[in-house]
Amino acid sequence: MKRKIILFFLLFPLICIIVFIAYCYVSAIIERNKKYYFPQIETYLRVYNPPFNKYGYVIFSKDSLLPLSESVDYVKVFKSETSQISFIFNSSENNKIYIVDRWNNTEINQADFIIEKIDRTDTTFFEQESIAGMNTHILKPLYFEIFVEGFLQSVFFIDYDISECPIKAEPIK
Repeated sequence: MKRKIILFFLLFPLICIIVFIAYCYVSAIIERNKKYYFPQIETYLRVYNPPFNKYGYVIFSKDSLLPLSESVDYVKVFKSETSQISFIFNSSENNKIYIVDRWNNTEINQADFIIEKIDRTDTTFFEQESIAGMNTHILKPLYFEIFVEGFLQSVFFIDYDISECPIKAEPIK
C-alpha cells in the first residue's frame, strides 16, 4: 500500500507537467490559426502559423472551408525581421490577388485565384503623394488592401468606403 502511495506521489507531478505542456501546445495552435471574412471582396482568409516553424501560411478561399492542401490558394510566408505582406484586391476582378512583398520572403500556391506579385510603386494600384515632405504610395480608391504584420500576428485592411483606415480585422469564430 505504501508503495502505491509513493508511486502515486512520484507520478502525479509528471502527469501534471505532461497535461500542462499538452494544454500549452493546443492553445498555441488555436491562437495561431485565425479565420477572417471580408464581405467587400467576398473572400475568406485564414492565417495559419504552425508552432515551432519558421514559416506560416495565408490561405484564401471563396467558401469558409480553408484546409491547407495543394488544392487551395495560399501564400507561404517565411519568418523574417520585416514580414509585412500586403494583398490587393479589385472587386471587379474577384479571382485575382496581387501581393506586395518588399522583402521577397513568400512562396505562392495557386489553385482558384490568379496570384501575382507587384511592387508598391506600380501606378496601376498606387498613387504617389507627398505627406510631410515624404513621398508615399497610397492605394487608389478602386482597390481593397489586406495586410498582415508581425509575422502573421495582426491582420488589417484598408477600405476607403469607411472613414478610418487602417482597420484591424477581427477573426470569426
